[in-house]
Amino acid sequence: MSTTLAPGLAQSILAAAPLVLYVYDVQNERSVFQNRRFGEILGHPPIDRGLSEWKHYIHPDDAAEFSAYRERLKSIEPDQTLHWHFRMRDARGEWRWFHSRDVLMSSDDAAKPLLIVGSASDVTEQKRAEEYKDLLAGEMRHRAKNLAAVVQAMARQSRPKDQPAAAAYIDTFVGRLLTLLNTGDIVLSSATRTADLAALLELAIAPFLDEDEPHRIVIHNGPPVILSEHSAGGLALAVHELATNAVKYGALSVSSGSVALNWSVASTAGDRRLVLEWREQGGPSVSPPSSEGFGTRVIRQSIAHEPKAKVSLDYRADGLRCCFEFEMPPA
Repeated sequence: MSTTLAPGLAQSILAAAPLVLYVYDVQNERSVFQNRRFGEILGHPPIDRGLSEWKHYIHPDDAAEFSAYRERLKSIEPDQTLHWHFRMRDARGEWRWFHSRDVLMSSDDAAKPLLIVGSASDVTEQKRAEEYKDLLAGEMRHRAKNLAAVVQAMARQSRPKDQPAAAAYIDTFVGRLLTLLNTGDIVLSSATRTADLAALLELAIAPFLDEDEPHRIVIHNGPPVILSEHSAGGLALAVHELATNAVKYGALSVSSGSVALNWSVASTAGDRRLVLEWREQGGPSVSPPSSEGFGTRVIRQSIAHEPKAKVSLDYRADGLRCCFEFEMPPA
């Protein structure tokens, strides 16, 4: 059994909706239907029918972009949704944020967009929450940098001059801690709390670069890769450990040695796998250690949480090879 809403009831439902619903004629640049006034949501009394609420209440900066957005609507495609954020002045003189979503409703005989159906909702509280979150993230970054500086200062003061083993232990611990703090800075600087792989690798190798020989560690950039916070921390620590070991025993322990970092993304049967390789050459001959220390365990466990993860350490005579592989989320 079908049910048909009476026109008056349908109009009442539309008028009670907590957002502005509209139909817009893009070719003639005029509103065909709108369920309720912006002024009603903003607390303003009705204005003359000849005035456009969009132009009457909109923020001057957003008004300057309004024409450009209307031009975008003229080329909207089927199944496409166009988004726009803008501000409107409420009755108290404050600016409230709105988010509009527009889709194609109909086209003319030449297949050009004719009518657009859209909605505009008040997202002020969401915007304020995002701004507050960004403010907190900025404060956390600032405090993390201060903490890094304090840790370094304490480490310098705490290193015993007559106990090389203890001094080395402190240096190792501080290096690992600073790597995590600096990785956190990259993550917090991103709105999505993620890290770019290239930036992450540059950060991890920075403490080991020699100003006189900057090309002893070379990063061969692959395709853009965005890592989650967890993945970023694990890989940054692993690369830090590889570089530390290379300085102590591997390619970076001699002037003729070098390190190359490269990565690729392989796509097979819908799966995307990141393959990141650390390759040493020109250093002393290497062989597998008799037992694994903490640093090696950090390397092996760095991506253990990733799907189909694999870490391989190949102690070749011409230099260590370390390869990290794991399945990435769909692009």
